[in-house]
Amino acid sequence: MEGKKVLVVDDEPFAQNLLKMLYAVLKVECTVVANGKEALEEYQKSANFVHILMDIHMPIMDGYESTKQIRLHEKAKGLPRCKILGLSGDGDPKTKAACINAGMDDLLVKPLKKEQLQQFL
Repeated sequence: MEGKKVLVVDDEPFAQNLLKMLYAVLKVECTVVANGKEALEEYQKSANFVHILMDIHMPIMDGYESTKQIRLHEKAKGLPRCKILGLSGDGDPKTKAACINAGMDDLLVKPLKKEQLQQFL
């Protein structure tokens, strides 16, 4: 898995540290930001992520809006579609449908296991 890079978007420091540790075990480089606005800015700077792990409930810009903006950026720049995985403590089918409607590829439910992340690398 070495050489792969992911973008983690979560406003909770505990979740950020846990995800960094999980990706480190998988030997994946991990860039961490705290909200959807920062995610959009980071993606606009460097779109070479294997996937984006996007918390859906965050301050400043939530995961839904950030995903919509990333998809618009990809379209405007002719970039390939990056896999965006929603992240939530809520596994309700309506939450997953909202993620898909926003342009995400799937919804992962907290707490995550290493194997769940590994399948998307």
